[in-house]
Amino acid sequence: MIQSYFQLVRFPGIFTALSNVFLGFFIYSEFVGDWFVLFPLLTISGFLFLAGMTLNDYFDYNIDKNERPGRPLPLGKISRKTALCLGLALLAAANISAFFVGFQAVIISVIMTILIFAYDIKLKNIKILGILNLSSIRFLNVILGSSTVIFNFEIIWVSIPIAIFVAGISILAKTESYGYSRKAKIANLILVLFTIVYVVILTHDMGFTHWLILGIFVVVSYIPWMIFTEKSPKTTQKIVTIQLLSIPILDGILVMAFSNIIFAIVTISMIFPAYIILRKLYLT
Repeated sequence: MIQSYFQLVRFPGIFTALSNVFLGFFIYSEFVGDWFVLFPLLTISGFLFLAGMTLNDYFDYNIDKNERPGRPLPLGKISRKTALCLGLALLAAANISAFFVGFQAVIISVIMTILIFAYDIKLKNIKILGILNLSSIRFLNVILGSSTVIFNFEIIWVSIPIAIFVAGISILAKTESYGYSRKAKIANLILVLFTIVYVVILTHDMGFTHWLILGIFVVVSYIPWMIFTEKSPKTTQKIVTIQLLSIPILDGILVMAFSNIIFAIVTISMIFPAYIILRKLYLT
């Protein structure tokens, strides 16, 4: 039963959300000296992520009965009512946690809550708006990490590559239930390229270690397309999973560029618990 709940909330993915918060925090908020505020920031992000996944399955119940019958709700392992109560409780907990951080965190948390509801209820069925919605949530997740200090417009430029990359993943993920889409593949490859070019321009004067990790990110993002050549839903799911797992690498690259290598390692390390748990639970 416990495993069903972890499956419902796509638990491995929470670590990609936490790495976004690390990015914003390590670049800006760490200078305030109050490291205790990092825990509520991570709590807000984590609860919002888990709530979004839970409510997604709640509202997709009838679709999942046909397309994804192996998920906890269609299988009857968790009731729809329980899923709804869990999702709402997680959203409430996230917004309550924001009060322990400050006004900016509350505003960002509320906006993210609205976007999560909008996506799960309606926007996920409107392709472009759904993708923009998910990108906006990730964009705000990075800004959430910096919300303990006075808003700095520079955080916007740092958050943009995360939004672009997530948009590319989202386009691909939209096709995973029914198989291969050449258009989705091309769009994914283009947006990944935009992400890389943007990061290179933003961090062009960094040293060897930075470029090494960026090279790893490029390989992880593109090589799966060469390895998994079968045109099937399973292949799409694998590539989506790999790219989702590479989000902490992208976050770490930016942390290294604007903070230091120790914090970058902490950020990138979010991959390891995600990967370990992924061996038992699906991510997409």
